[in-house]
Amino acid sequence: MDPRKVASYDRDLSDTRTAKGLEWMLERRLIDGLLGDHPHAQRAVDFACGTGRILGFLAERFPEVIGVDVSAAMIEVARERCPAARLVVGDVTVNPGLLTESADVVTAFRFLLNAEPPLRAAALDWMRDRLRPEGLLIVNFHLNPRSLRGCYLRLRHASDVTMMGVGEARALLASHGLTVRKVRGYSYLPYRRDGSRLLLPRVRRSVEGWLARVDRLTGWGSCFLLLAERSRDTVSTGPAGEG
Repeated sequence: MDPRKVASYDRDLSDTRTAKGLEWMLERRLIDGLLGDHPHAQRAVDFACGTGRILGFLAERFPEVIGVDVSAAMIEVARERCPAARLVVGDVTVNPGLLTESADVVTAFRFLLNAEPPLRAAALDWMRDRLRPEGLLIVNFHLNPRSLRGCYLRLRHASDVTMMGVGEARALLASHGLTVRKVRGYSYLPYRRDGSRLLLPRVRRSVEGWLARVDRLTGWGSCFLLLAERSRDTVSTGPAGEG
């Protein structure tokens, strides 16, 4: 929510010499792979869209994109980056009437792990209810305790850092009527801290790109994506907006 943090947050994501920037490069490739089996999708919603990096990416692939965020400062940056998008400022978990349309694809990045459990639960319920019966949810978790970085942080900070592994994330989504169909891991190599420049960035990009294509390593990535859909019982009984 702090306007002073918007510029630094956005800058790190756009610089592939930083960890966040490299992760965003990898995420773009992985999202394209996950969307490959859904070529006729028309509407995408990005929950907690922030400064619009995911939103701008989706706008190149979908006729209609909608971004939702509680931060007016971040929304203003997103508006400049993606002028064709519809942007909604507010907390849809408290006031779902702010956005009731259903979507073919819903995304949420760098949100679920940061959110307190009640907010996380409300957000997942809202995202599930926005999905059309054949819709896809793509979410990421950015700190896996089994990864090299996760092990380092556990040793250094003990229990002060919130993390979540692939199994926990699957169970979390299942508890909210969402069935995980695919998992993709990435960001395997450790680094010093967010915002710092990486050593040998070109070599690191090549190695991380190769590791992200090795499916058997997925559970060890510092970050991972989950592709999920509404469970069958929620498709038949759960609410989904029209439009």
